[in-house]
Amino acid sequence: MKRSLATMTLASLITGAPALSWAQNAADFLKEKRVTLFIGSSTGGGTDAYGRAVASFIGRHIPGAPNVIVSNVPGANGLVVANQLYNSMPKDGTAIATFDRAAALHAIWKNPRAQFIATELNWIGSANIDTSTCVTWGSSGIDTLQKFMSQEVVLGSTAVYHANMLNSLFGAKLKQVTGYPGGNDVLLALERGEVQGRCNWSYSSIINTRPAWVKEKKINVIIQFADEKHPQLQDVPLITELVQNERQKQMIDLVLTTQLMARPFALPPGVPTDRVDAIRKAFNDTMTDPAFLEMAKTQQLEIEPVKGARIQENVQRVSTLPAALIREMRDVVLGAQASAAMDKVK
Repeated sequence: MKRSLATMTLASLITGAPALSWAQNAADFLKEKRVTLFIGSSTGGGTDAYGRAVASFIGRHIPGAPNVIVSNVPGANGLVVANQLYNSMPKDGTAIATFDRAAALHAIWKNPRAQFIATELNWIGSANIDTSTCVTWGSSGIDTLQKFMSQEVVLGSTAVYHANMLNSLFGAKLKQVTGYPGGNDVLLALERGEVQGRCNWSYSSIINTRPAWVKEKKINVIIQFADEKHPQLQDVPLITELVQNERQKQMIDLVLTTQLMARPFALPPGVPTDRVDAIRKAFNDTMTDPAFLEMAKTQQLEIEPVKGARIQENVQRVSTLPAALIREMRDVVLGAQASAAMDKVK
């Protein structure tokens, strides 16, 4: 039976032997363990691509070098796996999850389907600061922002946030078809002509999963959601260019905070601090691993990492905003009717 950390530390003080470092403590537990990285989407999309890329390398940097496997848990745009991470997955460092960036917002604005507290998750980092877009199919004839904002456009959606924002704040007439299990299913619908476009599509996902669509101009990138224009999208308007008043600016600023955690990875609450620290460091080391970066380049995965502590601070900041402001943000992003329906769910 292994001695406790407290006993070992006391023994080191008495004997003068060095106490085990936090990395050694984590390694003692994780060595020969199997770590599962749960991906909150179906296969084939951006969340899946980033999750599998990180899973391929992070085990090399975790103390004890555990084997890392992948498990896809699609549903509710990442809320299913986020709920499981918080409530039922092991709190010992052997379960990591990645899911849609907006899952944290759902928890903050108290969506009943979000059965977790965002500030209590142990955020270990994000692989990218992303640019989200709205796109239309090339043959749709909707190839400018003016056309996109002035007529009904049918969108395939797994996440409704940006289209609802355009409708609520700027008077667009976007109609969303929801219920797709993952982004790849939306793209199939787009290709088949069942829908005309898609919003909430990360540009990093576009160039990773459908680079030919960009090269062959099969899609029109209509607008981008970011603080600054993506280097490859210099002719595409920013959402901030539509702003005409302070309310619009405030709502956009709040929603854009999720861009900081475009590809988030998290541990459950209650994981021992030494293991959280070890896995955060492993994630950071993965982000600078030359072999990982070479693979990311080959797969056209944009890497602009954000450390877990910064995400933790950002989630904490947004979660402590005035309740009235959070409610208004929820109304804008989800739509007033859907937002009000949440209040009726017990």
